[in-house]
Amino acid sequence: MSINKKNSILIAAINIFAKEGYDNASVDEITLKANAAKGTFYYYFKSKDDLFISLISTGIDKLSKQMMEESDKFSAPIDKVGAIIESQYNFFNDNNDLCKVLLSEIWRFESKWKQKYEPKRDKYVHAMRQAIIQGQSLGTFDKEIDPKSASIAIFGLIATSALDQIVSNNKIISETTNMIKRMAINSLLVI
Repeated sequence: MSINKKNSILIAAINIFAKEGYDNASVDEITLKANAAKGTFYYYFKSKDDLFISLISTGIDKLSKQMMEESDKFSAPIDKVGAIIESQYNFFNDNNDLCKVLLSEIWRFESKWKQKYEPKRDKYVHAMRQAIIQGQSLGTFDKEIDPKSASIAIFGLIATSALDQIVSNNKIISETTNMIKRMAINSLLVI
């Protein structure tokens, strides 16, 4: 089997989930859009749930890797936090449909994905958490701030503002990115 077929199925699923939601999408619709046989779908994925979990894992792994790479370009914690925020916005701009799917399906109040998502979220917040811990050890960031909670809060701030732009069919502009960077960094600084 071709890895290109697997990618075609993933891309088709992202597009359909973004437009219709997970619950309204069907394997038949996904395979039709991907120009793949149903057997090919089941060669790669056990079920629609398995496909969605693969999307979550792939998307968050890609985002986490991108953020770590950008963060590693800097040594100062403030610059690291800024790079992570900018990287997340760039990811959202480049992956609108995936972001719609991840944010709308995972953040639903009674989402069945929460248990699968939380370990991935922790991987995501690791880069931000490490930058905050480094800033605290250098005396740049307030030591009273819990690094994990702050990382999750910053992620929520970025995700909410990005989703608002995406739902409005707008690209995230640099002014938004810069404003959120200032808000997040200022909230971490020792006052």
